[in-house]
Amino acid sequence: MTTALPISTPIAPSFSHSTPSARSLAVSAPHTAAPSDGAQPLRDRAAVLSRANAAPRPAAPLPRSTSERLLLGRDRIRNAAEAGQRIRSYEVALDLDLSEFHFARLFRAAFGLSPHVYYDEVRAERARALLREGLTEGEVARRIGFRRPAELRALLSKRGGATPQAVEPEQSDASAE
Repeated sequence: MTTALPISTPIAPSFSHSTPSARSLAVSAPHTAAPSDGAQPLRDRAAVLSRANAAPRPAAPLPRSTSERLLLGRDRIRNAAEAGQRIRSYEVALDLDLSEFHFARLFRAAFGLSPHVYYDEVRAERARALLREGLTEGEVARRIGFRRPAELRALLSKRGGATPQAVEPEQSDASAE
């Protein structure tokens, strides 16, 4: 029968080797007394940081019907993709009070694409529009959330087959004459 240790009791590693190097790997117990400068203990800091980094909940109450929730999720994914922000489907699912996998299944059934593929499609659509406006590959890549133009080229070749060189900038009426 095993006995449960209290949470505050540190577990010392046991080593089967008797070499000096193995004995030197033993880790001392963490300092559990309150710091003298009045700072919070580490676990309290971690709890505060995890709450601060948590995704914000929508201010409005959630729609009751699943179809309205899916439309809300699709709009959130589209807005993030157009703004060049990273978003994860589990974040959207949590905000909609759905499980990640249930949300993905419902999204695919409703819109014909998975949330990730939809996100990539919107990003590719936005990138093509920016390239037609005459922006450089690097600038377009940064605006849609990539670090390098190579990532943009990979996205465009995967989503629609058009590379940035194949997307022609729009000609103004003054230059056509």
